[in-house]
Amino acid sequence: MPLFQGSKYSYFVIFAADISAFITGTSIAWSSPVLPILEGDDISKIPVNRQITSDENSWIASLAAMGGIFGPFLFGYLVQQVGRKITVAVIALPFLIAYLIAAFAEIVPLYYVSRILMGAGVGGMFCILPIYVVETVEDVNRGLLQATTTSSIMLGLLFSYCVGPYVSIMDFNLILAAICVLYVPVFWLVATETPYYLVSVNKENEAFEALRYLRRKPDEDIQAELDAIKLHLERLQPGSYLDIFKTKGTIKAFLYSIALTTFQQFSGVTVILYYAQNIFDATGSNIPPEVCSIIVGSAQFVVSVISPPFLDKVGRKILLLIAVTGAIVAEILLGVYFYLQNNGDDVSNLGWLPVLALVMFIAFYNFGMGSIPWAFMGETLPLNIISNAAVSATSFYWFTGFFLTKYFGALSDGIGMAGSFWLFAGFCVLFDLFVFFFMFETKGKSLAEIQAILNK
Repeated sequence: MPLFQGSKYSYFVIFAADISAFITGTSIAWSSPVLPILEGDDISKIPVNRQITSDENSWIASLAAMGGIFGPFLFGYLVQQVGRKITVAVIALPFLIAYLIAAFAEIVPLYYVSRILMGAGVGGMFCILPIYVVETVEDVNRGLLQATTTSSIMLGLLFSYCVGPYVSIMDFNLILAAICVLYVPVFWLVATETPYYLVSVNKENEAFEALRYLRRKPDEDIQAELDAIKLHLERLQPGSYLDIFKTKGTIKAFLYSIALTTFQQFSGVTVILYYAQNIFDATGSNIPPEVCSIIVGSAQFVVSVISPPFLDKVGRKILLLIAVTGAIVAEILLGVYFYLQNNGDDVSNLGWLPVLALVMFIAFYNFGMGSIPWAFMGETLPLNIISNAAVSATSFYWFTGFFLTKYFGALSDGIGMAGSFWLFAGFCVLFDLFVFFFMFETKGKSLAEIQAILNK
């Protein structure tokens, strides 16, 4: 079986859309290189001309997650009203404004505003990009192309880890703003509106042309796929938020989406990505924290590139079970290191352990934990409620992320870094049990087949 299946033009379109995921990744990792500068001893590097306090630090880190609560509602509304293509294009706007504010900020509250805007963009991207991918690609390459979103996010994280520590805060943010400006015309020239959306707004001729552009197949094959899309959508009545709870299938799909993404958040991944340098600094390792972040970021990206083909070859459920189990082992090891350190044991010869544990956690996260919950959400939610349901699930995801990042410092002070990571490992055990007993396989199934399984 060839690695790349289906029309190559779908790949071009999704790769262009994935630039928004790259931008999202730069935003997720933004605080990791910036916060150490803002709370560092070199006042000449700090735009506010003083060290920020620990409370200000926690707000700057966590307010991105707060923005992530509201972003899905804004972009979820746009994706229904103006279409998928326009919404995916304008997702760059909050990031652009946020980076420009951060580039020239001279007071701490402006960083708060910037982080809320970044979070709004992140929450919007997590909500709308899975919809765009599912409605654009073929069944045969859906898993692979859904997973490229995670790879792009990881590349964005690595970019921030590599660039952020070595340039000024102003230069860092201006570089990120420039990427936002370049993204819009590139995506607009390559992408098309999704056939599903065009059919839903009674633009069948345009839907036919969109399919012809994406598939490059004979017209009779295009017409057959268009007829299948029309038949699928005719069975679905336009839905409201209440329609999420109208049938057994929609309830199950929504609860699966909430559970999988919430367990993903409680794995501790957002805390680790936001506080990567701070966590490495706390280990006391002789490897510089910024170098450790780059090592972890590199591992993230490499694994995220290697893993996508397995989605359509092995399947979502098996990969997710493997990934979560690996994350459990990694967080237990990280907890052991901090336990020994806090116990007064000599850990000078174990400086490699936290780096290995975090690389291991990130590797398994990107092997399946990062992409599969969102891919599963995009595949299982019916198209008539997917916007409203995805908005709700994504907002709840970032709501939990806000509290985890805001109060991680208090948590680690209360139960220790060891206890914190063991707690995250415990949630991952629950994650594994949920996947094993409740999740079903969607590999190779059409959206109509998936709905039939949900409604049994």
